[in-house]
Amino acid sequence: MIYKRMICCLALLTSCVTYSLAQNANPYVINPTTKPYLLRSFLMFEGKKRTHVISVGTPEKINYAYDLKQGALLELWRGDFLDVREMWEDRGEPQLAKPLGTVLTLSAAPALAVLADKDAAWPDSIAFDDLQNQGYVLDKSKMPTFLYSANGADVSDKIVVLDGGAGLSRTISVKNSKQALYCRIAVGANIEAHKNNSYVIGERAYTIKVADGAKAFIRKTQSGKELLVQLANANDSLTYSITW
Repeated sequence: MIYKRMICCLALLTSCVTYSLAQNANPYVINPTTKPYLLRSFLMFEGKKRTHVISVGTPEKINYAYDLKQGALLELWRGDFLDVREMWEDRGEPQLAKPLGTVLTLSAAPALAVLADKDAAWPDSIAFDDLQNQGYVLDKSKMPTFLYSANGADVSDKIVVLDGGAGLSRTISVKNSKQALYCRIAVGANIEAHKNNSYVIGERAYTIKVADGAKAFIRKTQSGKELLVQLANANDSLTYSITW
């Protein structure tokens, strides 16, 4: 009797392991073909489930994930877009989309903030009710520009693929700002300034090129360095590119 129970338990365990391996071995991969693919989902980032994320995949296989409640560009990756098995199977639990390929992790902190001075600490987040989402609009190539209000300003955040698929270009524009804002472009253990308004982040993990005319500056923090630009006018904008 005991022997039979052991056999049954072993069979059940084997079945569970086989099912788990089958899930891992057979992802539900979605890839854009002729136009960008936009997907709202949950996303694990730095050990936390982010609940207001939109991921954007492109035919050029340059992909990114964006936190709509922080105005934060979370991560970038090349190649296949997403594994959505955990969204579309077993009632969609735990509802996570999983980026495929090698992911370049950026930051979950907001891109814009009001600082008392240029040395004030960057906020970790924006309170949920302090950022009002206003949706997004699509350009002719179906890439989104995200719209929201925060820090006393109306913000548009346009992210597009660079020519040739070299990386991404991001343009953050503010309107009707009631005070000067700062934009944090990058954070890393080290940031090196190079010629032509370009900056190498980390151990050559990626490169930022800031548009001509923008006065970016590097500052030290307790954990490393940050690259910032001040948007001093009520109506102002900043464009920079990311290549990796």
